[in-house]
Amino acid sequence: MINDPEVTAEILALHEEYEEALVGNNVEKLTAFFWDSSHALRFGVVESLYGSAEIEAFRKARSAVNLEREIFNLRIVTFGTAQAIVTLEFKRVANGTPRHGRQSQVWVKFPEGWKIVNAHVSFTAMSYMESAAALIGLQIPPELADGVQQNIARSAQIAAPLLGIALSEQTESAGVFQP
Repeated sequence: MINDPEVTAEILALHEEYEEALVGNNVEKLTAFFWDSSHALRFGVVESLYGSAEIEAFRKARSAVNLEREIFNLRIVTFGTAQAIVTLEFKRVANGTPRHGRQSQVWVKFPEGWKIVNAHVSFTAMSYMESAAALIGLQIPPELADGVQQNIARSAQIAAPLLGIALSEQTESAGVFQP
């Protein structure tokens, strides 16, 4: 049966425990959620971890600062009574920059209980606006982001023909403006 209500509720409760352990950096509990096997897998934002030993080492070495995140689009799909997939999106601040991320986990029920056998965490690609704003430390209020994106697109349309003009090496460039 797909999405048996009892199995879904069990996985939801485990997800909530996992999330609490994650933002609290409870390494022992986080490690216990993963299948203790060389076949366990976790692809992170910048790391590929093969086996429970690598996953545990990553957890022990990870900074415990700024792990809070806002979760949305949480989805749980269960298959029978022993397999489940949990997917979600999240927002968090990473290195001072607001980021949008995704997470997926494959859970399997073993005789000793439910374990994560495969996990993936990634950030979505930042837009030009987000990258430029982060580079100069500019916070763009969410209610203004669409307008800023439109202005960047308009500027690109205006600049495109100018960028196609070939200049010879003898062409004198304009001086740098000094206020």
